Amino acid sequence: MTIARSLLLAVALAPAGACVDMDSFVWNPRHCSLVDPAPESFDCAERKMCTPCDAPLPFEAFGVPADHVEQVTIDVGEGVTNDAYFIRGSGARADLLMAYAHGNFGGIEHYLNRVGLLYQSGADLFVLDYRGFGKSSTTAEPTEEQFNADLLPARDAMIARRGEGQALVIVGFSAGALAATELALREPPCGLILENSWPSVQTFTDDSSFIGVPQSFLTTGSWDTIAKMPRITAPYLHLHGALDETVRHELGRQVFDAAASDDKSFLLVDGAEHGNFGDDVPTVMGPAYLETIGDFLDHHLVCPSGA
Repeated sequence: MTIARSLLLAVALAPAGACVDMDSFVWNPRHCSLVDPAPESFDCAERKMCTPCDAPLPFEAFGVPADHVEQVTIDVGEGVTNDAYFIRGSGARADLLMAYAHGNFGGIEHYLNRVGLLYQSGADLFVLDYRGFGKSSTTAEPTEEQFNADLLPARDAMIARRGEGQALVIVGFSAGALAATELALREPPCGLILENSWPSVQTFTDDSSFIGVPQSFLTTGSWDTIAKMPRITAPYLHLHGALDETVRHELGRQVFDAAASDDKSFLLVDGAEHGNFGDDVPTVMGPAYLETIGDFLDHHLVCPSGA
């Protein structure tokens, strides 16, 4: 049984008048102040989240030179700051900036393995974190309105570091598709890459029950990627694990089909599941993962006029 189906079963079995809150499914953060840094702890050993709030993230352990990393503190208003990183690439693709939006579990540290892979592309990287995650100044999770609003100052910080004439590619993993597509609407990219992408709360409910349950019964936001895709015209690469039971590949296909891009491709990865580490898409694909992304970067980018 998938997570989404389990949630809908909980709705069906809940007492009359009760409401199941799906927000904890949408967002499952780990703030740096709440992570157990003991080397043998589950967060540290299995989830690669060990860094105290006042210590630098271990980029070097994932192949990213520390002197290539600039920590960026983004003021998002309301007295809140979020964490981000600008990473200078090796120069192999100096004409390219990749913005990376990670999934809904944990902060940037949990995804440094994927950041390290993208660093191997040779492009500059801009990696953003979310309110309540990682080294954010607050432990409070964002509402959908706050989440989208926070992307404006993140975009501005990214643009300030984008080199003249650099092509922009936006990458989103899982629920990071929410940030990636929203960012793409605010700063049209030359290409979009999504992996195991989140569709919407309503899609989960429609997929998991024979009864119509409005998303407003389950969460304070729609968290809808599919609704944005008809406005996405950039070249688009979608990778999805065939064994993904968190976001089934059929749901990822709905995200893909909704995109207006004239140049888009969907790659279903046999044997790959949803998560980060283990049998995830990059691990199952091996060297073909970077080769596939490299082919997209070298042969499919089309920058909007004026970019």
